This record gives sequence, C-alpha cells and structure tokens, in this order.
Amino acid sequence: MTNEPQQNGPAENGRTTSWRESLSNPAVLIAGGIALVALLAVVVLSIILWQNGDDEADTAVSGTPTPFNSSNDTFTGEALVVGMSDSSTISVTLDVPVTLGLPGQQFNVQTQIIGADGTWTPTTDAAEAGTAVWVYGSIVNYVVGLPDSEANRALLEGLAPGDEMVLATRGGTRFTFSFNNRSTVPVTNRDIFAQNSPGITLLLLGSEGNERLVVNGRYVVAETNNAGGSVVNLGETAQLENVQITVNSTTYIADRPEIPPGFALFLVDYQIQNVGLTALDSGNLQLGLVDSLGNQYVVSPVAAQLGNFPSLAGFLNANQVTQASAGYQVPLGLESNTLSWVVTNRSSGAQVYVSLPFTGGSAVAEGLSISLARVEVSTDLTSLILGGQITNLSTQP
Repeated sequence: MTNEPQQNGPAENGRTTSWRESLSNPAVLIAGGIALVALLAVVVLSIILWQNGDDEADTAVSGTPTPFNSSNDTFTGEALVVGMSDSSTISVTLDVPVTLGLPGQQFNVQTQIIGADGTWTPTTDAAEAGTAVWVYGSIVNYVVGLPDSEANRALLEGLAPGDEMVLATRGGTRFTFSFNNRSTVPVTNRDIFAQNSPGITLLLLGSEGNERLVVNGRYVVAETNNAGGSVVNLGETAQLENVQITVNSTTYIADRPEIPPGFALFLVDYQIQNVGLTALDSGNLQLGLVDSLGNQYVVSPVAAQLGNFPSLAGFLNANQVTQASAGYQVPLGLESNTLSWVVTNRSSGAQVYVSLPFTGGSAVAEGLSISLARVEVSTDLTSLILGGQITNLSTQP
C-alpha cells in the first residue's frame, strides 16, 4: 500500500508537464486560433442565413395583390412563331396596341391570349364602357373585340365608307384603317382571326345567339408619310437620320419548294451604314414592303435566308458598313408596277421610302417568248401534245 502513491506521482507530473509544453508550442497555438476563428465564422453565417430566410418568407406573404390582370402587359408563355415551315422558330417582340379610335369614340385596349385549343373566351365585362380587347399575336390583321352594348352596336352599325379607325401602340406607332365592310358571322367562325392581309377586324363580344357583328377595315398608307419621308429609287442612297441605306438589287422567286402554294418571295439586297458617332441598335429599324394597292408585307425570316446576304441583326458601330437582305412573302399573282420598301425608325418615327420595280406576277409572263413548234393528238384521242420553246427575256430568273 505504501508503494502505490510513489508509482502514481511521477505519471501525473509527466502528463502535466507534457500539456504545458504543448501550450508553449507556437504551432499548437496557431492551429487552435484558426479552429476558433472558423467556428465563429460558421456560427455567424448560420445566423445570417436564418435571418434572410425569415425575411424572404415575410416578403412572400406580405402586401396586397395588384388588382390588374398581368396578361395585359407581360406574357411569359411561348413566343410567337412566324415562318413558312416548321424548320425554324422565330421569336418576335410585339408592339402592343393601347388605344383604338373610332368616329366620336376612343377605347382603351386590353390584351388577351387565345387558348391552345383556338377558343377565345374574352373576360371583358359588357358593362365596362370604353374598353376593347385585342387578340395577342394578331399583328397583320388586328383583331379587336368590343363589349356588346347598345352604344357599341350603334357605333359599328353606323360606320360608313371613308370612316377611319386608328390604332395606337405602346411604342407610339399609329395605324390607320378605313371602313371596308360589315357582316354577321357565326360565333364559331375562326376566319376572322386570319392574318392574310393587313387590316383590322372589329367584333362585338358577348352577343346573344349564335351570330355576332363583325366590321372589317383596310390598312391605309397615309399620303403625309410619303410627303414627309425621303423617297429614292433603286441604286440611290436614302438618309434616315444617322443611317444611310442603298438598295442594290431585288429578286423575285416563285419556284422554291419551301414556298407555300399561291405565294412567291421578293428579296431586297441592300447596304446600310451608320454615319453617327454612337452604335445603332438595328432592332429599332422596321423594314416593310407596300404594294401599289396599299397592302403591307412584313419581313419573312425564311425568305431572307435565300438572299445574297444575312438578315440585319445586332448593333452597327459608328461608320460601320454592312450588306444585308430582307425577304417578303407576296401573292403569286400580285399586280403592281412598283413596290415601296419602307424603313422606319421605331423610336423617332422617321421613315424613308425606296421605290422598287416589280417584275413578278403578270410582269413575268410579259418577259417570256413562247414558240410553238408542234401539235399532236395522241393515238387514243385522249391527249393533246404541244411542243415548243420558252425563252426568258427578262433579267430575273
């Protein structure tokens, strides 16, 4: 029993001495300090993240929901698809209409989307006076619905030839249409949504029965535009503010497999130069085509791919010169001695007009020389066989 304290004493002294020696070692002190700092950092970050989570939760449930329909301004669905085939998808940004002006009456315009099944179920209240509804995506033939009230019915029934309808967009552009015709169609008629030619279609919403009143207007090219804008011919240079544009050539194509039956393509090859001191966003330039009857045609990205140059896109730096092509889909039998190529600055509204000779349609037949060499009747008397030669006398293929 007297030996046990003697054996345990040295061991305890050794452990105490080793611990004190470790504390006096600088490496151990540094490692301990780093571990302590790391632990404090973890604790602080955890507290911050926990507080942020509470703030986000409070934000998500606080406030009063807006009473406005979000579909009137912003659309998060699929992009509008424009093209002649399913080979490509082209997204475009629409200039949404905001007001509609009729003789003696002006309407605020809301925007609504037709469902995937093609059924339009307007939500405009018939008692909401002064409000119209535009079908989202109808940018060639603008389809606008008015509540079926006695005042609106009398207004549409009173429209006469020469009366104008003015549609103003959020971007400041004003489109003028002239009364063309009035009819009554079944409520299930979807032809009113057709986008074949520029114009406007007004219809009464919520009509009782199986029919509703429809008014069609024709797009009007204002004469003041031609007077105020610069008009040049093929090969001449037009000045549009800080931009110089020269159309070098045009091409008429009617025999490509991707062209829908009954249509042809008209291509415009041009040169554009930014003579300003800052870069120019080419997206601000609207390129349109107008025939002698006032029909307006929008750019077809698929048609532009057949041009000699790529489509205009992106920014033009100061003094930069580039070659580009614009393509349009026109009716195969279009009769127009000239076409007007209109370039518009969306921001300022300034325009230039380029008068282009049109050799398509019936003009193509005038440039052909047909020689008949032989005529034969088949032995079974069921066929007439013609033989000869056709020569293209024009400068277009």
